[in-house]
Amino acid sequence: MRDLLTFIALVLASSLVAVMFYLNAMFTESHVGPASRWRIRTMEKVMIENPEIPPSNSTSTASASTRRKTTESPLKVVHSGSSDERTEQLNCTTARLSAMKFPICIYSSGTDKYISRSLMRGYYFEGDAVIRFIRLLQSDRRLQLVDIGANIGLYSLPAARVTQVLAVEPNWLSMARLAKAVDLGSVGSNITLVHNAVSDVRTELNMGIDAKNQGHAFLINGTTCLKTLEGKPCRVLPQTSTVLLNDLLPLMRSTASLFKVDVEGHEVNVFSESSAGQFFDQVDIPLVFME
Repeated sequence: MRDLLTFIALVLASSLVAVMFYLNAMFTESHVGPASRWRIRTMEKVMIENPEIPPSNSTSTASASTRRKTTESPLKVVHSGSSDERTEQLNCTTARLSAMKFPICIYSSGTDKYISRSLMRGYYFEGDAVIRFIRLLQSDRRLQLVDIGANIGLYSLPAARVTQVLAVEPNWLSMARLAKAVDLGSVGSNITLVHNAVSDVRTELNMGIDAKNQGHAFLINGTTCLKTLEGKPCRVLPQTSTVLLNDLLPLMRSTASLFKVDVEGHEVNVFSESSAGQFFDQVDIPLVFME
């Protein structure tokens, strides 16, 4: 009888141990397993998109020369207040938007019939849309503004008074005006200015521009601008360096952003997977506003 009881106790103890191992395995799979796999997938994605970065636990002795090379980014960051031989005499005025007022540097009304002419007459071009942007930025302090095609700063200048801004503009005449307004308004610590065009390849391209609408600047393949997208007369601007959206990542000051994009029909090149995928993986972007 004693042997039978001992045998039953051993069976029960073994069953209890088996159940404990099973429950522990279930708990580990549901609470630890998926997170571990997610970390592995994330590291693999970084390795694919940044082949120069070895894994943290790598024992490989392969030299950097045997790994795929990456092309150096031709980012051109402009410092507000700096001088440049291409800077012309600038006409700056005070813009008013909602409760804000700030300096903005404009073109003559004859060469910029929409934005600059509106500002001269006391109207803020696209003011309602800009105010909605400002309210969104104020509602979530994590958000910074990424302004691709910033022109003279209709969005960037007021946004820099409530958050961090990354403003990209390939037309030097517009960038010079934006940089001057940033300097006059003392918001240089809140805004990063980049004098490039964003595309799906790094290269040098000429730009065309509507002679009467400075906001309508667009990339062209050639040395002659025959006509604008609307069939109007145009002229050629100096070359600009194109960069990838991914190239802007080192300049970001937040991991969450609103996007405003106005690149005159070039949007499909800005948002290709190969040129922008890494950016969207690393930055939370709840809104992209395209003209």
